[in-house]
Amino acid sequence: MSTHAVIFVALVPPGVPKGAARPFAKVDNREVFMRTIELYTPRDQVQQLILVVAPDDLAVVQSKYAAHLGFQGVSVAVGGSDWFSAVARGLEKLQADIQTVIIHDACRPAVPYTLLDALDATVGKTGAAVPVLPLIGTFARLEGTRMLDAALDVTGAHEVQSPQIFSRKVLEAAYGARASVAGTPADDAALVRATGGVVATIPGSRYNVRMDSDENIKLAADFLKHLPKPKSQTPLTPFDEAQW
Repeated sequence: MSTHAVIFVALVPPGVPKGAARPFAKVDNREVFMRTIELYTPRDQVQQLILVVAPDDLAVVQSKYAAHLGFQGVSVAVGGSDWFSAVARGLEKLQADIQTVIIHDACRPAVPYTLLDALDATVGKTGAAVPVLPLIGTFARLEGTRMLDAALDVTGAHEVQSPQIFSRKVLEAAYGARASVAGTPADDAALVRATGGVVATIPGSRYNVRMDSDENIKLAADFLKHLPKPKSQTPLTPFDEAQW
């Protein structure tokens, strides 16, 4: 079994407005980023958990969450001012035996375990895999509040979601060549593609909404309640069986 590390990034991804993040907001009295980390608690292949935070958030994390993070085996690193410098900092912290790296936006706590299973099953084919969702609805281009295009053609267009999974060699090679890439890639998968890699896709999830607004935070509890539940890894006791 491949040994996995998860790098949780508590900074906004490229293309997302600054401030559009709610990692410390609470959903049923639990912080969004803590719920995201806990997705990986039952996954035996995950050997290392790294939370990368902005410099301004480090004091809050150390004072309020250090004990809980330590209990879960989560190490904390300080990233730079942008997503890619944060991921790069996480890569520096990888243990020597890690073979596979998952990059997970800390503001996405409603990820079905079936999606994580599918990522694991797919990464070996190309060294990189991401969940995607087809765009549904009508889209328009605006200038201020004025509509310029009544209906943009988005045929074939998909939303690329987080988490994204990579062979360690593939991801480190992409970050090693990052300086040669023109402009700012849309995400880690785009960086891998820009540096010559191939990225496979799996179906994403409508539950997997980014917690970047007060409205989404209000919906998060419902999303989490409807996630499929993994089967228990421990045998049922007679009492448990009686409940069924």
